[in-house]
Amino acid sequence: MAKPLATPLVATAVSPRWPDPYRKTDLMTLPRWILGYWGKARPARADGPAWHPLAYHGLDVAAAMAALLDLRPALLNAIARAAGLSPQDARRALILLAAFHDLGKFAENFQQKVEIPGIIPAAPGVIGSSQRGHGGVGLRLWETAVQAGPAPLSVIAARLGQWIDAAFGHHGAPVESKGFHLAEALSPAARDDALAFVNDCLGFLPMPEASVDGADEIWQVAGLLILADWIGSNQTWFPYAPPDSSLEAYWQKAQGNAKDALAKAALREAPIAPGLDLSDLIGPQARPSPLQRFAAAEAPPREPTLYIIEDLTGSGKTEAALLLAHRLMAAGQAEGLYWALPSKATANALYARLAAVYRRLFQPDTDISPWIVLAHGDRDLNPLFADSRRPGGEYYGETRLADEQSAEAQCAAFLADDMKKTFLGQIGIGTIDQALLSVLPVRHQSLRICALSRRVLVVDEAHAYDDYVQAELARLLEFHSALGGSAIVLSATLTKSQRRDLCRRYQRTRGGDLPNAGAVKLTEDAFPLVTRVSAQSLVETPQDAARGTRRDLPFRLFSTVDQALESLIDAASAGLCGVYIRNTVTDAIAAVQRLRALAPPGVDVALFHARFALGDRLAHENNALGRFGKNSTPDDRRGRILVATQVVEQSLDVDFDVMVTDLCPMDLLIQRAGRLHRHADRPSRPPPVLSVVAPPTEGAITAQWYAALFPQGQFVYRDVGQLWRTLSVLKERGGLPLLSASPRLLIEAVFGDSAAPLPPTLEQPSFKAEGKRQAERAVGYVVSLERSAGYSQQVDAWKTETQATTRLGDQGIRLRLARWQKGQLRPWFDDPDPWRAWRLSEVSVRRGFGTPIPPDALAAKAMAAHQARWPDRSDPPLLVALTATDDPDLWGATWSDEDDAVRRLHYSASEGFQIDEILP
Repeated sequence: MAKPLATPLVATAVSPRWPDPYRKTDLMTLPRWILGYWGKARPARADGPAWHPLAYHGLDVAAAMAALLDLRPALLNAIARAAGLSPQDARRALILLAAFHDLGKFAENFQQKVEIPGIIPAAPGVIGSSQRGHGGVGLRLWETAVQAGPAPLSVIAARLGQWIDAAFGHHGAPVESKGFHLAEALSPAARDDALAFVNDCLGFLPMPEASVDGADEIWQVAGLLILADWIGSNQTWFPYAPPDSSLEAYWQKAQGNAKDALAKAALREAPIAPGLDLSDLIGPQARPSPLQRFAAAEAPPREPTLYIIEDLTGSGKTEAALLLAHRLMAAGQAEGLYWALPSKATANALYARLAAVYRRLFQPDTDISPWIVLAHGDRDLNPLFADSRRPGGEYYGETRLADEQSAEAQCAAFLADDMKKTFLGQIGIGTIDQALLSVLPVRHQSLRICALSRRVLVVDEAHAYDDYVQAELARLLEFHSALGGSAIVLSATLTKSQRRDLCRRYQRTRGGDLPNAGAVKLTEDAFPLVTRVSAQSLVETPQDAARGTRRDLPFRLFSTVDQALESLIDAASAGLCGVYIRNTVTDAIAAVQRLRALAPPGVDVALFHARFALGDRLAHENNALGRFGKNSTPDDRRGRILVATQVVEQSLDVDFDVMVTDLCPMDLLIQRAGRLHRHADRPSRPPPVLSVVAPPTEGAITAQWYAALFPQGQFVYRDVGQLWRTLSVLKERGGLPLLSASPRLLIEAVFGDSAAPLPPTLEQPSFKAEGKRQAERAVGYVVSLERSAGYSQQVDAWKTETQATTRLGDQGIRLRLARWQKGQLRPWFDDPDPWRAWRLSEVSVRRGFGTPIPPDALAAKAMAAHQARWPDRSDPPLLVALTATDDPDLWGATWSDEDDAVRRLHYSASEGFQIDEILP
């Protein structure tokens, strides 16, 4: 037991007035700082205490912190190393911070929020007028007390250092201690009681012997304090208690509660399997790719490491990354992984794949279940994730036998109820957005970055992100590296400059001994390639291409859309299947309508894009996978045409005999081509040819060269220079020479520094697009947190939280579609669960949509009634009531746009959402 300070912080006078409900106990022996201040006052039980003492709540959180650190020794050790402390001293400091985190609640401006009989009233002249939160008041109280003395408090403050800022920021953001008078919030008596509580705690909670001497680790400290507060505030685990015990006696009780709480919260981490064979992932009969063989044989450095894997679709990058992640975990660099993907669809697809194998990364036959978490806004609509939580119970999977557990994904309810806890699960799969929130000034950002620091961060399809997201990703890698995290970046089409920047961002925070640190030198142009970066080394390892992934793909040029449609009809009539990838939804719908008018009997035309209601989109996705996926049969495929947008570039494992695509930048063209003859084991079919719809490069070239053929597409791909160079390379090379030449050369010829000059008329629009990209990248850096600037020094960034977004530009708004028919309003998509039905009826459209107009007054009343019952009524989507038209498949509504013009919109399950003409 720790000894109390020789000199108390304040006099420990005992108040003569005690709460009436507790007169039956010998309360005269208890001090005022236990009896006179409430910490929690929202009881879950009517038959229990109405409030929980503030002093006890501080110890609840301290006990939760102690138990949490016992379960996460690797995180504790990492924090201790960064702060120049022993693990024991770091543990002591963190427990003290947790005990003191709510010191600001001693203030009268907080105590008066709830009227509780017997609670000490405000002192004369202190009316609690300050509206400052208790975090800021607590920090101000601490700072002024340290400045005024006595000396023992200065000793504590010196030992805890800047970490104290994180304690008072436990509600998810740094707090300010300036701009208000402390006397407006608390009286001298309340101040004395708060400091007496501190002194009392130091009688049994030992102080660290050394002082904190670090910087970056404060982000992890802040995250741990948030988590400990969440756990210590849970009434199920820490029930309200009457003020009938000394602090030291209650501390013993709190520690027992904390151990039970951590077990129920499923925060214990499963031990990593010492070995993982490639056959565990791909099966004993499968033939591993060269990249997979490299990963299986790799022995990572025993230090935080970044791997960049560059290879084409179908090369086994997923399994290789999983093997490397396991190797890093087995080397002690992490206890789990988070797989970041560009879209919800890609995350869902990988979640389904990994749910079947993720347990093989961990030791079998233990009593600890490794949890897998899906992280994106629509995850509750994923049936596999929904099934991973036991209905009707608090936690799932605790009592299942090992053979039952191995067959399904499991996620503890504590982890599944809030995506801020995503990285606490040992395996996470989700969108890149969830990881990027770790470096944006949003609430609880530090919890995300803290938990992520002990996960291997896998960034998939890194080429798919715009310049704004790339800037945020660079910041994320800086943070992750500085906090000791390892990462794996996967891509098929990175430029050399992008690879150099990723290496530089990661390596410069490691404090390594590389020559020219901060100006990383890359020497390899080989493809495929694995680049490994750590503090002490940079290694580039060329790889052999996997069988079937590299080929020389000839191309055919169509100068009109009609030519493309005719070629697809001819192919489907001959028994083949084809796809037309269009650059906009509007163009895709137009192509489908034209194809359906031209198609002879026996030719089926389908549509897939992102502007369907979610339920319809999932149905179309499943249809596409059934007709063109890996398990599709010749009968499934024969005579089928799919018209799609960019959703097929990343989301679906589909394969087509014939492909037509609108002209797009080279990196995306290579991605699209990966869906042409993707599955090499198909029966004999004509050799693959990539058909591209593009404007001619001969004759007079105007600034409208691309826009004349693609009036909608020009707003998707604004850099006409990239489009020109892509087409020029195709024509010069006769297609995509992915076997006889390096794919890297194709990328550099369009995006690299040595790209060919443009026609004079295209230079200005291309320069303008480049300027816009640079501006977007700059904005990405500005909105992201600056690691080196510190934690509390960036408090102003949180004041503009609404401006901190993971994606730039038109993120769109959600519409919730309903059918208004016979006086009844019901969700567009049918489901037995009413709330799920509403969610499946959502579609995203561009921002600035305007205001839906109800069909009539009765419909308006019904719409308001439904919206009032929605769980997300505080920030609901726009509700659109659709009415039937003469076409049984087509429903319509009217809306008022931003210019107050009344427009008509239509929706159908077969073609999706369309905006039509302005009504007179």
